Amino acid sequence: MNDRMNEVTVFSPFGGQLILEEVLGSNNEFKIPENSITTQKGSDRSMFSYVPLSGCYDAKQEQVLMVLRDETDGVSAEKLMKDLKLDELAEEKHLILLFPNPTDQGWNYHGDALREDDLSFLVRCFAALPKSKGKASGFNGMIFYIATSNSSSALLSLLSEKQPVDCSAMMLGAYPKDYHITQGGLRQSVNAWVYEENKELQEYLIEVNHIGSKSVSDGLNKYVSKLNENNMHFVSNNGLSADEIKNAWELLFSETRRWRNDTYGTYQKRTNFTEWGFVGHVNDDSLTVNNDFKHTWYEYVPEQLRGTNEKVPLVFYFHGGACVPLYGAEQSDWHEIAKKENFIVVYPKASVGKMWNAFDDQNQPSDFAFVLALIEHMKMVHPIDESRIYLSGFSMGSMMSNAMACAYPHIFAATAPLNAQHLGYLSNRAKLMSSPALGNKPTDDQMNEISHTKILADEAKKRMDYRMPVFQCSGLLDDLFNTWPIDKEENLWIPTFNYWKEYNHIPVTKFEYNSKYETGLYSDETRYVCVDERFIHHTWYTSDTHLPLYQFLVAKRMPHAVDLREIRLAWQFLKHYSRNSNGTLEYKE
Repeated sequence: MNDRMNEVTVFSPFGGQLILEEVLGSNNEFKIPENSITTQKGSDRSMFSYVPLSGCYDAKQEQVLMVLRDETDGVSAEKLMKDLKLDELAEEKHLILLFPNPTDQGWNYHGDALREDDLSFLVRCFAALPKSKGKASGFNGMIFYIATSNSSSALLSLLSEKQPVDCSAMMLGAYPKDYHITQGGLRQSVNAWVYEENKELQEYLIEVNHIGSKSVSDGLNKYVSKLNENNMHFVSNNGLSADEIKNAWELLFSETRRWRNDTYGTYQKRTNFTEWGFVGHVNDDSLTVNNDFKHTWYEYVPEQLRGTNEKVPLVFYFHGGACVPLYGAEQSDWHEIAKKENFIVVYPKASVGKMWNAFDDQNQPSDFAFVLALIEHMKMVHPIDESRIYLSGFSMGSMMSNAMACAYPHIFAATAPLNAQHLGYLSNRAKLMSSPALGNKPTDDQMNEISHTKILADEAKKRMDYRMPVFQCSGLLDDLFNTWPIDKEENLWIPTFNYWKEYNHIPVTKFEYNSKYETGLYSDETRYVCVDERFIHHTWYTSDTHLPLYQFLVAKRMPHAVDLREIRLAWQFLKHYSRNSNGTLEYKE
């Protein structure tokens, strides 16, 4: 895949140089929302890194390539990088290269408990990046590995068996004579490229990737999973070379993303935004809002709609805090649904610091004004069904979805916020940002300030008794804002539940813990959904129209993340609702 729509925004002071980096054994805590990993303590060690002079993408869109060798010196890393043309690949594709250094005893591919745990060391190599001299980091679901020796091939095989969530994809060859795939491993799917004869590994990959079909492409035996087209492996037996690595990059690594949204992660094919026909507006001041502030957004009009006059729905998806729009696009895959269901989707970028102004703070550019201007812009791009404009977003984008829905209920037909409460209304910016870790100490007046979102929403509700369909989501392991199950009335989710219930004329009852379900919630209707019953689906009905206007979907085994099935279920909810010109709501089967 050769897509250049992602913005190159990160430039290292050591760009174009191979440098030595520390990998501290004490680095056992790596907490970055959506990019968190679990590390274990070990010995202080080192690695060599290469950050391209051409620059890197935002960390949430950046790929990391770890190259394992048996030597520990910089000369060997430099030679390997040049011989395999890895530096050329890094410059062309904007990759971060890492060369982890083994101990004097070599790689611990047997997982000997009396020796250094190399699997934990590889994870710490990634965790070291945000504070590294190279000043560039990547995303934990796009860490790829190349083994250049038999022993490092065995180590990668051990990683895929013991810690599959940490192994997005690997390229490896033959094993040492004393190594065999571990018994009693997790045996989870893994994307892999085998560059030399390894019958044991090939049989293993067929088993864990549930291979049911086989084809020949470009002289390679390509095995593709029947159960999931995103799980795949390639067998070439051509040996390790620059050309082999380039093939592996184009056909496997660049196509692979492994989200940490389930116990062992979930594979997803990456989006080639250029091929899809995304239109990017980067630092564009044509909207003439916020004093001609330069806004960024990406829009997707399905190919079958281009050049037609058919009025279609419009969906906005707001990325999480510290994220970028194209990350949100891959995270949610709204464009995939749009292509099938005939609607348009827009992925905007927060105006300031990648953080949405969900409180409509008057001291900052208004993201509300930005979105309203985007609606007018999209009406010029393609005929929009103004009765069917929807909102969705993740984390801080969830706050934005909640906020705009209550502030402008006459414009939006329904909303699907994921993984954050209605804090744009129920709180204020000072409270959200008051954290010793952030170094913020707001005054009492700032802490007591009323959010402008609340003012707008209350005024709108006074003008008319609006209803707002809400499909909310969270993960059962998501502890960024609060913990599950909800077993106390002080839980931060309770005010959000009560707000939307009262808003939609759903009876608000005194909180009572329900031990029957993992969420701890009572609802008018509760059921498990999807074939694996991963989701606990709560529904509340209005007291007068008996419409299911408030729904809450909670995913088992999921931290602060998104499962694509949530998005698909959200659309099945949203698409039934439309907003009449007089502000009333309409529901159609």
